[in-house]
Amino acid sequence: MSLFGQAKPSLFGQSQPAQAAAPAQNTGFSFGQSQQQPQGSTLGASIQQPQPQQMPALSQSQAQLSNSLWQPGKETPHQKPILEQMKLVTEKWDPANPNCVFKYYFYNKVDESHVPYYKPQPHEDPREWEEALQNKPAPGFMPVLCSGYAGVADRLKTQKRAVSDFNTRLHQINGSLDAVLQRHELETEVRAVAARRRQTTISERCLALAARVQVLRNRGYALSGDEDDLSSRLQNLEREVQDPAVGAREEELWSRLIVLRGYADQLSKEMDKPSGIEEETIDPEREAKAKRVLEDYEKQIQHIKKELEALASDYAEWEKTRNPHSK
Repeated sequence: MSLFGQAKPSLFGQSQPAQAAAPAQNTGFSFGQSQQQPQGSTLGASIQQPQPQQMPALSQSQAQLSNSLWQPGKETPHQKPILEQMKLVTEKWDPANPNCVFKYYFYNKVDESHVPYYKPQPHEDPREWEEALQNKPAPGFMPVLCSGYAGVADRLKTQKRAVSDFNTRLHQINGSLDAVLQRHELETEVRAVAARRRQTTISERCLALAARVQVLRNRGYALSGDEDDLSSRLQNLEREVQDPAVGAREEELWSRLIVLRGYADQLSKEMDKPSGIEEETIDPEREAKAKRVLEDYEKQIQHIKKELEALASDYAEWEKTRNPHSK
């Protein structure tokens, strides 16, 4: 109880009954008046006053929390129904659906003459196809749509078949090179040695004949038309025999064959190396490099074939010019 006879409130703002009542006292002031004023404790007043403001704030926060919790069967205004969401997810993963997002445009290397025949398929979006065509890495590449896991698996199988075809072609080229080298060692090289031996004999005979002709000419003997014709033919033969182009061509062919054999051995070693995962995609750069090497090999083989044909024709002409004089 306070000094003025009022009920004293507790610390939590509630009043407590007084155990003993004290008589009211009149306190005299300088003006001779008595005043009696009821007062509560200062601490009780400070705690009791903000309680009416806390209760509405607490109830408001609880209402907001109950509204934010998800309840079964209750649809929020910002979300679609569950069935519609499941349908959208299924469409995005279905390769046969136009709304599928599991798709990507790969690129195939095609001939320039076949480029106008490529166009988007009925199940493809023309705008996406045109965009993929504009973003192609280099001229001669055309976009190919791949959708879903099945499309990726089909493309991996196609790349595996392409690698197998390249390996088969490399084995064929290696076999052709072995056959060419064997034929060169057994036929061309033997014939070249025999031709060198005959060339040496003919050169010696031509020198002896030229010496005799020179002796006869110095003595003042007149040569007939046949002898002059023979002399001109001998001079032509001597120039052809001394021409270094034949030997240089043969050395060039031999060096090219050696280089090709080295390339074939290197490719054979690379093919015998253990490969990685079976489903691993082939690197486009390595595929282009292998194709370029194959094209170079084919060009070199064609060039060697032409050189051998030219050498054979030259040798046949030389044989024709040699036979009348040998008779």
